[in-house]
Amino acid sequence: MDFIKQWVLGVCITLILSVVFSLLTPKGNMGRIYKVILAMFIFISFILPLGSGDFDVSVPEFDFSLAENQEESYKNLVENNIRISLENGGYTSCIIDCDVEYSNDEIIVNSLTVSIPSQYDKQEVEKYIYDELGMVAEVCSLGE
Repeated sequence: MDFIKQWVLGVCITLILSVVFSLLTPKGNMGRIYKVILAMFIFISFILPLGSGDFDVSVPEFDFSLAENQEESYKNLVENNIRISLENGGYTSCIIDCDVEYSNDEIIVNSLTVSIPSQYDKQEVEKYIYDELGMVAEVCSLGE
């Protein structure tokens, strides 16, 4: 019986508040929008308590660790772009390692190391990376 009393009290308070806000709404298109919002508010006040007595209205916590993972993401992006460029030039099975930092909306590559299989010429790969990407890379053979 206590639940019904609380529900009726909640509906009455909602209706009174809705009438007050309805009197304050402007005429025209904006008034129609306000009245639709008020109607939804009234509808929810009727339905919400009937679902269950215990509602958790807590806001979920989001992980805002974008800044922490940002440089790692940019590092992976740069490494993948270099890998794709090398594969397009015919240099496969290369291992790319770079150190990047993100500052002032720019990705800055501090160092770039490319390990290549022994079948490729180091100077040729260095020249290819510089010509295609404009980056100076330290190229070494795999196993060095």
